[in-house]
Amino acid sequence: MRDIAFCTSAFAHPDTFIYSEYMLAALLWALVYADESYLLVNRAPLIYESGVRWEAERPTGQSACKGGNGQERFLGVSQILEDGVADCEDVASWRIAELRIGRGTHLKGPPPRAGHPEVTEVPVPWPMMPKGPNVVPGFFKREIAPGSWLIHIVVCWPNGYIEDPSRALGMGGEA
Repeated sequence: MRDIAFCTSAFAHPDTFIYSEYMLAALLWALVYADESYLLVNRAPLIYESGVRWEAERPTGQSACKGGNGQERFLGVSQILEDGVADCEDVASWRIAELRIGRGTHLKGPPPRAGHPEVTEVPVPWPMMPKGPNVVPGFFKREIAPGSWLIHIVVCWPNGYIEDPSRALGMGGEA
């Protein structure tokens, strides 16, 4: 099994938004745990030292899901290293995974809550004790058109610090 597709009605229309947020939380934690597993058994650089840069994901027009447009892929560490680019959920999940296993705790991105005044933290779904800081994914959302939302994923530290790996890796201009 090389490629896994989750086909859901998440973010299909405004009526599914609450369901969609729960689905996003589950998928983010699945990616964090997949990245933790990868980092525990493979040699990989720290994300900020990897040469990876942020790049917006664009629809491919191809999807494993009926009616899908290939808009969103959740990439694991090996795929990110292979591609050299990734978007917010990919880089935030890698960063959370490396912090949770105790790597890269000396590195931080932009100042606390920079540009993210209303972050929704995604609590740990079941007890999995990290060896490093107990960071969790978070997201903020902004309606960009009626019924169309921009979702951005960040790293939430226990002390309230919001780290944005996407910004540190080039989103919005120079890192």
